Amino acid sequence: MTPSSAVASLFFFCLLLLLLPAQHGASSHASYKLGSRQVFFKTPGRSPQASAVPTATSCSSIATGTGNKKLPVVHRQSPCSPLHGLPSLTAADVLRRDTSRIRRRFASQSSGVAAPASAPPPAATIIPVNGSSDSSTLPGELDYSVLVGYGTPEQQFPMFLDTTIGTTLIQCKPCASVYNCDPAFDTSRSSTFTHVLCGSPDCPTNCSGGSVCPFDNPNIPIEGTFAQDVLKLTPSTAVDDFRFVCMDVGPPPDLPEAGFLDLTRDLNSLPSRLSSPPGAFSYCLPQSPSSQGFLSLGGNATVRDDDNRTAHAPLVSNGDPELAIMYFIDVVGMSLGGEDLPIPPGTFGSNASTNLNVGTTFTMLAQDVYTPLRDAFRKQMSQYNRSSPGFAGFDTCFNFTGLQEISIPLVRFEFGNGESLLIDGDQMLYYDDPTTGPFTMACLAFTAFDDGGDVISAVIGTYTLASTEVVYDVAGGKVGFIPWSC
Repeated sequence: MTPSSAVASLFFFCLLLLLLPAQHGASSHASYKLGSRQVFFKTPGRSPQASAVPTATSCSSIATGTGNKKLPVVHRQSPCSPLHGLPSLTAADVLRRDTSRIRRRFASQSSGVAAPASAPPPAATIIPVNGSSDSSTLPGELDYSVLVGYGTPEQQFPMFLDTTIGTTLIQCKPCASVYNCDPAFDTSRSSTFTHVLCGSPDCPTNCSGGSVCPFDNPNIPIEGTFAQDVLKLTPSTAVDDFRFVCMDVGPPPDLPEAGFLDLTRDLNSLPSRLSSPPGAFSYCLPQSPSSQGFLSLGGNATVRDDDNRTAHAPLVSNGDPELAIMYFIDVVGMSLGGEDLPIPPGTFGSNASTNLNVGTTFTMLAQDVYTPLRDAFRKQMSQYNRSSPGFAGFDTCFNFTGLQEISIPLVRFEFGNGESLLIDGDQMLYYDDPTTGPFTMACLAFTAFDDGGDVISAVIGTYTLASTEVVYDVAGGKVGFIPWSC
């Protein structure tokens, strides 16, 4: 190496140290991208938190909101989350929870028979949690929550974000005596609360007479009735006569979250009621519990066509009317490290679509998709020390302890419109010790499912899209992905 080239290399390395901060604020590493690969390297000391990721410095700043129809979103492990004091979930906990939720939601569609709502996944896919196989023992069904108000005068409650159920659910007083009744909406204190009656246009259940409209969904084991009241989002934004279900009995019992906020395509969901055109909203889910994300509703949620950071995916229907409220995008293929994966033709298609799911953490793929990804990742990472068997429920793991530099091939989702989304290395890998970043035991943070039948080919979870703003433009028929937005 000539003296001039050595100086140039040293200058380039120092420039990387200055301009490429790590995405984990407590870790001493940085990274840069080379084509379809990402190179992580250790830095001498702590790297600063990436400037694009705001840190939640106090719970009061989160609770007060950001205005302009934007609501702060926190992760369950955030010190500002009501779930913070409950036992932490391991990766194995989360994987088993995700498997159970996907099986409950999709397996019945492929068989034509409703699956038992509390049924565990098949034995081949069960991941034990503290010796238990019952997902109802997990402390919380979802990971992200937002604070909203109900009634007049306003009563504020933390609510999970949901894109699968098709209605907003909130625990109401009086609650069943076997469950904790706090938090719960005290309907007797609200002057604007009304029941939805049987026979009303707002009652989706077949019932008769003047009785209240019951909630009846064989896939969701709760008891409740439909009601309406004011939903308060920010000091200047409210939705009158917002329809929801008052839960009397049902999961999740004894949780500090009051219920589930509906973000689906249902005509009575929050995005449908609030935005014009209907269905425009976005969210950015924080990667770190010390950071906060946001839920943006209405006019602020627009797909940025002029932003070269934004990838667009067409919204599609998978043809099943039972799943019409959910969000499916047109994924036609995947690549790893710039090489197309040998996925069998027809695996991705109109009847086996890719689901975006805010209630699933890790991305789950049909076996015909996961196997080529796993095999290609192992091959392209063959120079590193693979841990066999894996850990935490993952089967493709490596021990990067003691290394100074790691090169990771990146996953790319290919869309039917010719555009694509490159997934960052931090969203591809699960770290055994997040404080050290990738320089620890790390696993490919994808897994396979066996119970989607021909209904779905993939479910893209929140871990894969953490820190990416996901913009839903239902009227425009597309979803935008803007990396590193929170």
